[in-house]
Amino acid sequence: MELAVNNSDLKSHTGVDRIGILASILCAIHCALTPIFLILLPTFGKAWAHPSTHWGMALIVIPIAIFMMRKGFKKHGRKWVIVAGVAGISFIIVGAILPYVEAGQPSPNVTSAVTPAAAEKCTSTAPG
Repeated sequence: MELAVNNSDLKSHTGVDRIGILASILCAIHCALTPIFLILLPTFGKAWAHPSTHWGMALIVIPIAIFMMRKGFKKHGRKWVIVAGVAGISFIIVGAILPYVEAGQPSPNVTSAVTPAAAEKCTSTAPG
């Protein structure tokens, strides 16, 4: 039994095959590194919690979002693509600004380590 393979079929699939191979390699790397990153996550906790990290990520994400929004609008011509993109970018900017707004105000969830009654007891028994 002989297989007839058309050379044009092979050429059309090489790009798709390369994308598939790249996706498989990236998946394998992701699967291998994710447990390591999860173990190391507490080490990087303070760095990720810093407000400047939010701005850094916003500087990466916003240009990509604008590029994809333009590309989607050119392809589909639907206004909801722009509306959804602007809403998403607005949420990213608000998320990056919010830590600076909250930094000056104490959190309502944090209770004082010293209650007013304990503070009064300490000051009333202090020598003086």
